[in-house]
Amino acid sequence: MNNEPRPVDIRPTKLRQAFRWTVQTLALFAVWFAFSGHTEIEFLIMGAVAAVIGTALTHWLFAGDQEARFRHKPYPPSWFVPAMFRSILYAPWLLWQIALSNLHVAYLVLHPRLPVEPTLVEFETSLRSETAQVLLAQSITLTPGTVTVDVSNGMFMVHCLSAKSRQGMEEGSLQRKAAGIFAEEAPDSVQLTDVVAVEQVLP
Repeated sequence: MNNEPRPVDIRPTKLRQAFRWTVQTLALFAVWFAFSGHTEIEFLIMGAVAAVIGTALTHWLFAGDQEARFRHKPYPPSWFVPAMFRSILYAPWLLWQIALSNLHVAYLVLHPRLPVEPTLVEFETSLRSETAQVLLAQSITLTPGTVTVDVSNGMFMVHCLSAKSRQGMEEGSLQRKAAGIFAEEAPDSVQLTDVVAVEQVLP
């Protein structure tokens, strides 16, 4: 008797697909309305049509085989409320990290010796969902002193401006915070590998 667990089908159900379409369409329409400010019915209809087309194009261009690279199950609708709450707590923490990094970069620029130690490093993230990886990549880039150069199949390539910036990446606080939002696991520290060859950067 075969006791091996059967593979889990991570493809979203029709209900989740409909929910995702609805949320994305409403979000696009809200952004359109916030920037346009028009309340006339013809403009509202135009915005709604544009939101539907934008959502359809997004799913057409980016859905499919790409989703198989991420091993996390699709999030149920009930997940969004606690995740939204955790995101609200994450935002001020990230802003504080950005402020601290700004001060560090200002110190590097104003220091007479300009003590920068730029390095290009790689690490494999423990995050398995696409959304969590995107949040981590954007958070790294938003924090002065570090820039996400590439993300591919869970491998991150990051440019660090100084030894302190590199140390911050090794501590893994950004990854742990992102993992907390999406209820994923994260290591206590991150193992960085220096990128020293051109072949490691170019495909």
